[in-house]
Amino acid sequence: MDRPGFLDLLDGPHTAVLTSLLPDGSPQSTPVWFLRQGEEILVSSRAGQQKHRNVVRDPRVALTVVDPANPMSYVEVRGTAVAEDDPTYEARDAVVRKHGYADGSAFDPPDARRVVIRIRPHRITGR
Repeated sequence: MDRPGFLDLLDGPHTAVLTSLLPDGSPQSTPVWFLRQGEEILVSSRAGQQKHRNVVRDPRVALTVVDPANPMSYVEVRGTAVAEDDPTYEARDAVVRKHGYADGSAFDPPDARRVVIRIRPHRITGR
């Protein structure tokens, strides 16, 4: 994961596109904020969202980050994902802090149930 430039894109406050698989096998892509934590990529989601349901059913995902300063530069992370409950909103708040917010409460209705999608990379490519 330490190829030059990849960590800059993964650690910067960028938006990524998370692609997961619908029940019929077709791709479903969603813009997401994310956080690299060690060798994993974390994505926070409200429970029951399409990306959450997709990952529970089929863990294969891809996450792509395009460099906003150079649209021809990108990193793609392919891997498997697991969804875990985030009852204390720890993952949600860590992800939004990366993007300049104190916590994620403004992004959720009261008593929202959150999950964290943990992506374990199998292949990382880009340029």
